[in-house]
Amino acid sequence: MKRIFLGILAILVIVYSCNKKKVLQGSITYDIQYRLPDSLGRYALYLPKSATVYFKGDSAVSIQQMNDEATTVITCKPTNFMRVLLRSSSQKFVIDYNKADQQEEEPAKLGYAYTKNNKDTVVAGHRAIKYTLVDKATGEQSEVWFTKEIRVIPNSLTMAFDTTYGFPLAFSVMQNGMLTKTTVKNIRFEPVPDGIFSTPAGYQKITPKQLRDMPVDR
Repeated sequence: MKRIFLGILAILVIVYSCNKKKVLQGSITYDIQYRLPDSLGRYALYLPKSATVYFKGDSAVSIQQMNDEATTVITCKPTNFMRVLLRSSSQKFVIDYNKADQQEEEPAKLGYAYTKNNKDTVVAGHRAIKYTLVDKATGEQSEVWFTKEIRVIPNSLTMAFDTTYGFPLAFSVMQNGMLTKTTVKNIRFEPVPDGIFSTPAGYQKITPKQLRDMPVDR
């Protein structure tokens, strides 16, 4: 009887410790640079030069803002949930992307082939290893610097990468003729703001197709 009691007590201690396990949360600040073809040069002024990502457990939200326009992307990895909030001075839209819609938006439709290089550097205080990326569909090359010193849930900026290689601290991606270079400036492990993963009122719901079909007036 004593052994049974001690066994039950041990199980309760384990369950309690699991329930009290600290949820990893914090924020990441990114610097973003672009190299546009001449045909898209006029859009340079409208592209956000930074992004802030908040993460907690399995969820992440990325926020990019330029002047009075903002793009917010909320993701939850286990459920493949992705919601995009678009806000300007005159309109507010919310778009939910299922898994097929998300794949349609990925920069590399068939994924990347990864080749490890013998180069390392320090990004935001963490040692990172360089990998060359080859787009399996187009053959275009780019690069990503992974670290294994930290583990953070993927967000909308990093979800295209195979994070078994580590956490991407810096990466360059070619899409639609535009090269985007993204670099982590800092990572903070701290409580995220209340309600950061919620959708504010006043947003009009549209589909990904409706968004793609909207005219570009610039």
